[in-house]
Amino acid sequence: MKIKPDPTLNWPIDYEDGVLPIAEAEGCVLKAYLCPAGVLTCGWGETDSISSTTKWTQAFADERFCDSLGERVSAIRAACTVEPTDHQLAALVSFAYNYGGWLTSTVLKCHNRSDFLAASRAFGLVNQYTDKDTGKKKVSTSLTARRAWESALYMKPPDGTRMMPQAVEPETSVASSPIATSGVVAAGTGLLSFISTAGDSFTTVNTTLRGAKAVVVETLGIGADMFLPLALVGAGMVAVWFRVKQRKDGWC
Repeated sequence: MKIKPDPTLNWPIDYEDGVLPIAEAEGCVLKAYLCPAGVLTCGWGETDSISSTTKWTQAFADERFCDSLGERVSAIRAACTVEPTDHQLAALVSFAYNYGGWLTSTVLKCHNRSDFLAASRAFGLVNQYTDKDTGKKKVSTSLTARRAWESALYMKPPDGTRMMPQAVEPETSVASSPIATSGVVAAGTGLLSFISTAGDSFTTVNTTLRGAKAVVVETLGIGADMFLPLALVGAGMVAVWFRVKQRKDGWC
């Protein structure tokens, strides 16, 4: 049976929608341990003033958790120029409890300009940690899952409202993407310009053999007037490739 924080405490956010999901994500250990990022942790994911010998009772861990959430509620309300809904506040508290850089995050910036859809997407930008053993950044499945439910909670409508369309359009094709379309246009424009200005700019083509591979070495005499067309071709191809990769990875 999973341990739950004491529901009788004066929690600063909704117990069911806010406190319990954070508690489940953090887990509770009553003596100090090292998290995957190498940070000393105790209780419900607490990292402030923790030493290697720290040991708590369950009651103290719950009270400390409650106090920490209260501190973050105060800090978030002070940082928000747009008043958050109860669900937005709970999501932001979870985000701030787990991520020390929340004050300069894209999530908060988007929220403060009332771009709530962008803010909900931006939660997913913070899902990596530095492995304490290898020193390399890694995408965390647990952080990715946490950011997903924080995003969903952030976008949850106020209680008593229903805003769920039941006629849902299929996903748009990559070809209809404005970025992909612009990339194709840029590449095409650049290619046409390149062809029209190339002329006799290819001065020599030398072919050499290295082992079993033929290496074609081209010496190009490219004038300044050909730089922009080539740049357009390159930029267009990169834009199309990036958009296709984003769709493949489920980002757009």
